[in-house]
Amino acid sequence: MERDTFPKILGPGEGLFKAKGSKFYGYAFPLPFANEESAETAVEAHLSEVRKAHHAARHVCYAWQFGPDRYRAADDGEPSGSAGAPIHGVLRSHDLHWTLIAVVRYFGGVKLGVGGLIEAYRAAGRAAVEDAGIGASVLQAHLTFGYTPDLTRHVMQALQREGGEILAERYTNRCLLDIAVAAGSAERLTRSLLNIHGVEPLKPKKNETQS
Repeated sequence: MERDTFPKILGPGEGLFKAKGSKFYGYAFPLPFANEESAETAVEAHLSEVRKAHHAARHVCYAWQFGPDRYRAADDGEPSGSAGAPIHGVLRSHDLHWTLIAVVRYFGGVKLGVGGLIEAYRAAGRAAVEDAGIGASVLQAHLTFGYTPDLTRHVMQALQREGGEILAERYTNRCLLDIAVAAGSAERLTRSLLNIHGVEPLKPKKNETQS
């Protein structure tokens, strides 16, 4: 069964960590669930905003995570593994998906060493997440089916059993139904509907949303 519930941050968050004169500004952003393309667009937009706000900073390091196997961590000129990895560690420690954390560093004149950088980037990222707050998010799959009006009662019963939500109804020579359902229940709902003779899938939508 596909996993459909993930922790999420409740909104943007900010944090600050100071170490030996250096300042580390952390920013956490929720990303849209619609699809990976829109999430990637949001990542670039947020990073552009952060870089614009901190145009004098030398390093804007970040990590994002869409699902369990889709993530990226960037050191942005810091020693390898000293920035992006600990920021990503914050996402992993909270099991946060569809989330971006960026940390801006202003050098204070004293080198922190790799260990010091790891702790600073982790602390700034953690502070931003704590400021944002954490809640729950449900990943939904969108499905479309067509059927004749005489099958309406059977279709509605299947939707009720699997927790499907009607997004839109359209009528031509038959009923066309757009449905949202928790991703983990999508396969089971599809089987239930297709077991009703006369129900057909129409233009399945792969887009996903959060609630």
